[in-house]
Order: sequence, then structure tokens, then C-alpha cells
Amino acid sequence: MTSADTTLRAALIAMTLGLLSGCKSPPRESVHLVAVGARDRVPSVLGPCRTADARPSAPVQFSLTGDIYEAMSKGRVRIPCEQGVVVLDVRRPTRLDIDSSRVAKRGDMLAMQVRVFDEENTRLTIGAAPVSWSFTGALAPRQAPVCDDGEEACPLRNVGLARAYDDGASEVVARFGPLSARIVVNVLP
Repeated sequence: MTSADTTLRAALIAMTLGLLSGCKSPPRESVHLVAVGARDRVPSVLGPCRTADARPSAPVQFSLTGDIYEAMSKGRVRIPCEQGVVVLDVRRPTRLDIDSSRVAKRGDMLAMQVRVFDEENTRLTIGAAPVSWSFTGALAPRQAPVCDDGEEACPLRNVGLARAYDDGASEVVARFGPLSARIVVNVLP
């Protein structure tokens, strides 16, 4: 390679780099799959968001301060944020199940979670939306632990908290909107 070829190659590389430096990369997107009925904080993974500029806003309602959303109907909402776009992909939930051990010992403290899925069996989040829990048989509901100054870990949201107080089979039912799920937990001595 001659020095003229080297100079030409260096000039082409410099021009290419100069052109590329003026190009903007596409905005980053953070997609969140949520269920109709979900209520949660607007995700902050891409910095502060401008919910007033969300498009379209019909599938969700925002709190007056704009930091909380409630998913009202199916659709996609794009929320511009400092470092990109948060997308709330709101889907209709079709199935609910309970994630818990099916066996416990008398005296155990149980914490059960619901999992929500759409028609394609994709897991959806529900945030702090209300879930009602009922326990029969050898399980009884219990209060959530107090969260004070970080000494005790706060329980996850929408957790069914129960205490195994007797031996035998117990039925647990969780309800989210029109969906419900049931499991049987066997309590051993």
C-alpha cells in the first residue's frame, strides 16, 4: 500500500466517523407488560418521565402528580422520559394463579403471591392493584409486618399472608378483578 492509499483510507475513515458522530441513536425504550386493572408507579428506569405528554393516554389514568398510573383498558401508552421512552403495554388478563408452597407445618407463616397472565400466557404485572385473599381450614389471615426505619423488610405488594394454626387441608382463594385462583395447602403437625 502506498502512502497515497494510506492517506486516502485515513481520510475516508475520518469522514465516516465525522458523519456518524452527527447521527443520533434511536431513543431507548423500556417496555412494561401490565394488566388491565394494574395500579403502580410510573417506571423510572429511563429517568423522570413527562406523563402529561403520554400518547395515547386513553388506556391509563395518571394521578394528579403524574407518578402513579392505573391501567383502564387494553392498548399501548408511550411516555417520554429523560433518557428514552417508557411503554406501558396494557393487556387484558385471562388467567390468575397462586405461587405458594402446597405444604406447611403448624405454626408456619406463609406469604403467597398471585401471578397474572394474558391470553398468550405472558406474565403481566399488576403493581399495587387490590387482590383479595381468603383462607379456610387450617390457615388464617395474618397482618403484614410493620415496616419501620428499614429494620424489617417490607412485604411485597399483593401478598396473601397466612398463619398455619392447625393440621389439615386449607383452601386459599385469590381474586383480582373478575379472575380468581384456588389452591389447597396441606398443614402438617
